[in-house]
Amino acid sequence: MSSTAKTLLILGGVMVAAAIGIGAVFTVFAKLAETEFVPGESVYLRDVYIVADQTLSMQHNQRREAKGIIREEILDVLGAGDRAFCYRIGDNFTESNDRVFGSSRRLPKVPVNLAGIDDQEMPDEMRSLLTEAHRNFDAERRQWKDRLELLASPSNRYSDYLGTISEIGRRINDAMDPNLARERSLIVVGDLKHEPVLDTPPPPTRDERRQFSNVRISMVYPGGMFSDVEQRQIEAFWKKYFAARGNQYIQFISFDGFVGRFPASRFVQ
Repeated sequence: MSSTAKTLLILGGVMVAAAIGIGAVFTVFAKLAETEFVPGESVYLRDVYIVADQTLSMQHNQRREAKGIIREEILDVLGAGDRAFCYRIGDNFTESNDRVFGSSRRLPKVPVNLAGIDDQEMPDEMRSLLTEAHRNFDAERRQWKDRLELLASPSNRYSDYLGTISEIGRRINDAMDPNLARERSLIVVGDLKHEPVLDTPPPPTRDERRQFSNVRISMVYPGGMFSDVEQRQIEAFWKKYFAARGNQYIQFISFDGFVGRFPASRFVQ
């Protein structure tokens, strides 16, 4: 056998051995991936703050539709790992009068890495944990819906949107909250018109300048309620308000347009 042939034979053997070695390494990593899932810390994935306008400035069918939006397009698509807080619009916001519901401390957290794996790859112990989390979450969600249905229209003349949203601003990015979720949303459902009407929103204090940074904000209103001019004025008011508090990306959308728009939880059931 020539020296060239011997060299080629040796090189071929080395390449085969290398291929076998690489295949073995991939096999090991695949088995590790299957058996050594690291769940990570238990957290809340999303905090969802809801503002519900049931004031008499909206017609009866609009108030009923607003409740339906909250119930079906928000609460129904939440799941384990989500928290929800709901406040109503009154004439002079107070926590005791205008809080519709909130999330209890019993609401279960979920392992942070659980949302990133397929159901088929989920370890059995994680599947059992998630089943229990679903059960606890569903029990609390039923209470939220009951309280929403009991929400009546206040008899006041005015709509204190600013007071309600300012209170949420103090909570939604509160660095002192040890349970603060990874993502935060504010969804305002109503005519969006603060009353008594102001020409311009109040300037923020120093502590308020970043209140709504990194918050997903949706302003959801009954279509056709106002003229185009008045609707643009309302939207300009809130754009200025939130821009001064750290957020320039506000979604204004009608009741009909909001259907199917809020992202469903990875763990919705």
